Amino acid sequence: EDWIRALHDGGPRTRPRCPNTVWHYLNAARPVLLDWSDRYGHLREVTREDILAVADSLHGNKRRHTLCVLRSLFRRCKKNGVIFRDPTARIPVGPNQYHAILPLHDNDIVAATNAATSPAARLTVALAAIHAARTTDIGRLLMDDIDLGNRRLTIAGRTRPMDNLTHRALIDWLDERQARWPNTANPHLLINRVTAVRTCPVGRVWITKAFWGLEATLDRLHTDRKLEEMLTHGPDPLHLAAVFGVSPGTAIRYAAAARQLLDTPAERPDHRS
Repeated sequence: EDWIRALHDGGPRTRPRCPNTVWHYLNAARPVLLDWSDRYGHLREVTREDILAVADSLHGNKRRHTLCVLRSLFRRCKKNGVIFRDPTARIPVGPNQYHAILPLHDNDIVAATNAATSPAARLTVALAAIHAARTTDIGRLLMDDIDLGNRRLTIAGRTRPMDNLTHRALIDWLDERQARWPNTANPHLLINRVTAVRTCPVGRVWITKAFWGLEATLDRLHTDRKLEEMLTHGPDPLHLAAVFGVSPGTAIRYAAAARQLLDTPAERPDHRS
């Protein structure tokens, strides 16, 4: 419990993690801890061999994530004197193993567009597919981030010009928002019947539910938009970082994916121009 609270609340030298991250950590640690509970009565009984056994049973990013979670847990326990030795020490977690970045097919994008039957869903599609907005950033958008008069919007701290499609989708959503919740005090752009009487953002499930089971989810649309920028303007990581504000490592990864696609046109799927 102390470990979970430390993740959620942060500390003098650590920043607080978002609730979704805390849940991911807890879900990764739970099956391992349940397995150990059948054999041990205390965490100080866990050995380096137990950690290696867990690592050997997993692969790829799941292995890396689980080791990071266990390392976080045992470091916290050692800091508080719950254990005397950290069994995860000097066990390498390994590098991230990224999946290949490939463009979406036009049919997948059409399916996502057809699935967006409400003004809110159509707005989320526009934000992800045109402005490469992440699902989290879409949920955190505030009313103050929208400037309809000057056709500007601010996503994750970066101000961007507003195209006609996004402008139309925004007007449709704002009309519905005003009609259904005219007196809401929630400052966020997207609200629902639950958050209309609060001030918190809507949840990820509410934003993404319309696209479950589709190839072109909001996350895939977000990825596809950045890749399209690289394919259209050339594999220049500086350009991608300037347009969307991504980190250098992410920009380089997208540039490498675009360069590979441009160098092997026979393997490249048909993509919109």
